Amino acid sequence: MLHNFAGNVEMYGVLDAIASGPIDARTSENSTMVGVGMSMEGIEQNPIVYDLMSEMAFQHNKVDAKAWIDQYSARRYGRSVPSIQDAWNILYHTLYNCTDGAYDKNRDVIVAFPDVDPSFMSIPPEAFQPNENPVAGRAVLKEITDSFDQPHLWYSTSEVIHALDIFIASGDELSESSAYRYDLVDLTRQALAKYANQLFLKVIEAYQFNDAIGVARRSQKFLGLVEDMDTLLACHDGFLLGPWLESAKKLAQDEEQEKQFEWNARTQITMWFDNTKEEASLLRDYGNKYWSGLLRDYYGPRAAIYFKYLTQSLEWGSEFRLKDWRREWIKLTNDWQNSRKEFPVKSSGNALNTSRWLFDKYLGSSAENIQSLHGAATEIVI
Repeated sequence: MLHNFAGNVEMYGVLDAIASGPIDARTSENSTMVGVGMSMEGIEQNPIVYDLMSEMAFQHNKVDAKAWIDQYSARRYGRSVPSIQDAWNILYHTLYNCTDGAYDKNRDVIVAFPDVDPSFMSIPPEAFQPNENPVAGRAVLKEITDSFDQPHLWYSTSEVIHALDIFIASGDELSESSAYRYDLVDLTRQALAKYANQLFLKVIEAYQFNDAIGVARRSQKFLGLVEDMDTLLACHDGFLLGPWLESAKKLAQDEEQEKQFEWNARTQITMWFDNTKEEASLLRDYGNKYWSGLLRDYYGPRAAIYFKYLTQSLEWGSEFRLKDWRREWIKLTNDWQNSRKEFPVKSSGNALNTSRWLFDKYLGSSAENIQSLHGAATEIVI
């Protein structure tokens, strides 16, 4: 199984294929299969996928994925909660049912910011309308010069938001479980990341209509969302930047090596070092991560630079200064890679309370942000 590229943090899977594929491969007429294995570029995400795939090495028959899912939450959290079973069944039919044939490589705007002139960005008219067709979501970010990858969306986000609502409602029974808190943070992050993609499009839409006030207001909401997501990620050890950097430094045998190893670790998750002062590396954001510390210290400031040039373009009545944006973004990246700033290695904050707060702020049916993005729509597909 090749499941993940670069250790990107994205809820994604094809559980039905995992529950049957190894058996089909072993029993097919021309099979030469001798074992079951996994060969991913990164791990420490989507534990349900690795749990099921590991189990398939010991299965002689196909697994009923629905029945397996019904037992999964009780095994993972240490107790059976029917509402959580319902939530996991929603996730099974959405996030973990990618059938469009595309491998996932997380290109959400926050972690893979588009390096494009906003004047040439195409915004489909369906981008902000409630829509239960997951295929249409693949067109949400489309740029005619093909200068960046589109975020991959294969599911109904309104269903995922409903699953998150159930997760939060069940939290008082499960919040003592670290595995529950991990899944809660991850699911909240997933929903907010797709919300951020739409919010970015609203910024671009305002720019294209020469609406300086709209650009300022919506870009501030985007930056505020990035800060809020950093706060969320800080609530669990599994979403921290600090351990990544400290683990690299601990491998060093002297001060000079420690500095080099930390630079390597910072470079791997941002921009690989083949850029010039005005041209970004083609491998920028390849190893992107939704980690607390990285959002607040790097992704947020990068987006703020882009929004600054949007605002100046409208105020000055000039074209978007793409080269200047690139120059400043690359300098930010190089400075961040050379920084020795330390980040927490232990989580802080209450995952359930923070998730509930962010759900009400951004995703709840009465949230002001939803009304501003979707008008009177009562169902949200981000």
